[in-house]
Amino acid sequence: MIKFGVIREGKVPSDERVALTPAQVVNLKVIGGQNVEFKIQTSSVRRIEDSEYRSANLTVVENVDDCDVLIGVKEVPISNLIPNKTYLFFSHTIKKQPYNKPLLKAVLDKNITLIDWECLRDENKHRLIGFGRYAGIVGAYNGFRALGKLHGNFDLKKASDFINRVELNLELAKISLSPIKILLTG
Repeated sequence: MIKFGVIREGKVPSDERVALTPAQVVNLKVIGGQNVEFKIQTSSVRRIEDSEYRSANLTVVENVDDCDVLIGVKEVPISNLIPNKTYLFFSHTIKKQPYNKPLLKAVLDKNITLIDWECLRDENKHRLIGFGRYAGIVGAYNGFRALGKLHGNFDLKKASDFINRVELNLELAKISLSPIKILLTG
């Protein structure tokens, strides 16, 4: 039986995202049948609470050392890496980012198989997972938030504090801007 662990995010500052929602884990268990087991590592910072996983009859534990494959979002702190495992996360190493060279060295030293979300591609070599429409929306929102803070004209909530896009739009509707030129790049 293959055991998957959904790990808590350990990067500082903390990231509230999670690689798999309770519904996704339940769906993967059905697809995988009896040869797949999932454990969810407990987290006090994750946007989806432990109780939501438990409500879906999923196992929530502190320790995922017995899992074969560990799934996260952001880079795993070197001190949290478990030797001889397979990890899936955004390692930010594929473009030879110098700040994560120690992470890549630790992955090699600990005999870890790293599957970087950024490298997963379809048969046409298109990325399967990456920054898409909503990352752009959040980026634009954060630009307006920074503008308000810089000039002291308004104070928007953090994008991560919203439950959905409707809430984010309502927050943006509260502000008014003086004439301004905005350049969007991509």
